[in-house]
Amino acid sequence: MPTTAPWPPTDPGQRQRLLAHLAHEYFVEGTSKIALGKKSGLSRFQVAALLHEAQDTGIVRIEIAVPLENSDEDLARAAGLQRLVTVGSTQWPADREALGKAVAREITRVLHDDDVLGISWSRTLRLAVHDLPALPHNDVIQLAGALSTDDHASESPRLLAPLRCRSAWPLWAPLVVEQADSLKKSREVELTLRRADSLDVAVLAVGGWSPDTSTVWPRIADDVARAAQRAGAVAEVSGHLLDAEGHELDSPVSGMIVAASVAQLRAARRKVAVASGGDRAPAVLAAVRGGLVDHLVCDAALRNALEDLLPRTAAAGNG
Repeated sequence: MPTTAPWPPTDPGQRQRLLAHLAHEYFVEGTSKIALGKKSGLSRFQVAALLHEAQDTGIVRIEIAVPLENSDEDLARAAGLQRLVTVGSTQWPADREALGKAVAREITRVLHDDDVLGISWSRTLRLAVHDLPALPHNDVIQLAGALSTDDHASESPRLLAPLRCRSAWPLWAPLVVEQADSLKKSREVELTLRRADSLDVAVLAVGGWSPDTSTVWPRIADDVARAAQRAGAVAEVSGHLLDAEGHELDSPVSGMIVAASVAQLRAARRKVAVASGGDRAPAVLAAVRGGLVDHLVCDAALRNALEDLLPRTAAAGNG
């Protein structure tokens, strides 16, 4: 007896084409779910489920433009950024999960087929990895060693584990370790760090340099951390310390970090960063000046602090 192919199709290519067709008809042409069901031989419940699938898999991406977006463009130019994405508002502050979703959207916006994608370690970026669609045409590299946190102590430290991609290069090391140079010579760590030479897109988290704005500070001796602060450290990116002008600071902290180098991060063609909290505004500007950020995802508190800080910075430069 002849057999008929299942409907909706289970073949990945055919199913994606069906999802794209339904999504275009529904979201662009305004066709109702009932009409779509009649045209495609599906029930309206099946159509609804397939439209949800199209959104979940990244075939459909919905952006809502608000008046703040225009001012974000102006602020991005003033800050030296190509793009600024503000998540949430003063009335409805963004949580870490919302920031992670926004970072995932920004990655898919700038990432091209065959690009090499590097992702650093942070709690927000771990959430962003979970929200990324499959990346079958991309190699993905972990750019910094792992950090354990009290609220994630039971979770797997494997940053790239949830990701489906062409190849994944985890960094089998903690971020902060006393003898980092020795660990970086191990074959597994060395191979991953060497891959960072070919970065197209680097995804980073920007922290300040204080006990409250950096996850690295509490993991090193307090006198070493404060000595770096006195020497001018204002920002921490993948464990690397920067001064206010974005120059990498030479301090004992450098010998404790297992991560891709500042030069490797800077060489990426597109750099996406995430930060939150108004107190990190000086750190973000330092990272921008250091060539480590050109696309920034942030919350409203940080955005407003940048807006307040930039006029004073410009005035100081003119004086």
